[in-house]
Amino acid sequence: MIFALLNNLKKQSFTGIAHITTKADDPCIQWKVCFNEGKLIWANGGTHSHRSWQRHLSKYCSKIDLKQVKFHDSDKYRCSEYSNLGILLQRHISTPESISQLVASKIVEVLFDIFQYEKTTPLGLQEEKLSLSALIGETSGYSLISIDLESAFKQMQQQWFIWVKSGFTAVYPDYAPKIKSNEQLQQAVPTVVYQNFIKLLDGRRSLRDLAVGMNKELVLLTKSIYPYVHKGLLELVHVPDLNLVETSSTSLKTQTASTEKRQLIACIDDSPQVCQIMNQIIIKAGYQFLGIQQPIQAVPKLIGVNPKMIFLDIGMPILNGYEVCTQIRRVSKLQEIPIIMLTGNDGVFDRVKAKVCGASDFLSKPIEIEKILQTIDKFSAPNTQTMMMSS
Repeated sequence: MIFALLNNLKKQSFTGIAHITTKADDPCIQWKVCFNEGKLIWANGGTHSHRSWQRHLSKYCSKIDLKQVKFHDSDKYRCSEYSNLGILLQRHISTPESISQLVASKIVEVLFDIFQYEKTTPLGLQEEKLSLSALIGETSGYSLISIDLESAFKQMQQQWFIWVKSGFTAVYPDYAPKIKSNEQLQQAVPTVVYQNFIKLLDGRRSLRDLAVGMNKELVLLTKSIYPYVHKGLLELVHVPDLNLVETSSTSLKTQTASTEKRQLIACIDDSPQVCQIMNQIIIKAGYQFLGIQQPIQAVPKLIGVNPKMIFLDIGMPILNGYEVCTQIRRVSKLQEIPIIMLTGNDGVFDRVKAKVCGASDFLSKPIEIEKILQTIDKFSAPNTQTMMMSS
């Protein structure tokens, strides 16, 4: 059981990240649970990583204009979101009480999802030991906020008990209610209910999104909606994660209207320097850029953005480039996207292994601007399909 493994990390006074993944799902779902000396400081992942982050910010930091806050260094840390919260505390932009509530709520939400998924699919856990500075950076100027695993687990169990008692064992809170037939619904409910449903239940906002937006308890909201699902008037549908473009400047920036029309190129590399260099090259070439420094999060993030091309480093911790490439190729919507492997070892064995994993091409490090641009042009030619490397 995953929670027994997490408890072992607590007993070991573990500092680092526990990476949790589903073993049977395609694509796999991934979470990360971050520890400092055995205490929980952050948790993230699942099907709605970005939605959850934005939802918690809107709930607990609603009075803050985040567009005016510069998070210039946070993305180089493994728990960049927690690092961003630390900056809010350092600058006295938010209060310790608000951030404590946000952190606890975020952790409990992730534990809830892990617990629910473990009921139906096997999960695996890999631990990655890291220093606190590698996780969240400089902590001077504010007191570190954490929560005990037992306390978080108890809160999660209380929520789960109410959820199951309400008959929602198989109802996932990240699914969105959607009207199946406007005509049937209009005939079955009062006019005021119908008008509210038309306005709110568009299949684009999850149960959790609606609960926060309406300032209503999740279970109460679901209870008010579920009878109509049972009658076949509404349905719960999968809704994709928010499409946030990550750059080295901040993980809080959303796409602007001027960049939405441009195609996106992704780079998966655990090196902040490489991501920064690739960002400059790709943006200058007229594309959007998505930098992913944590390979275990690659597939969920790529699914949400539909990239034109992917540059993928081979030598990374936890999951190497070959494993990530194999995972990407298992996802139907990503199977035809060119994947360019990056490595400092340009050997025959590496090329053969990359080809077997489904890579489209192979580039040696250090990165050369001209070669990157040539590769982009190569796979941007009209009618060009994903090309496998020649032997």
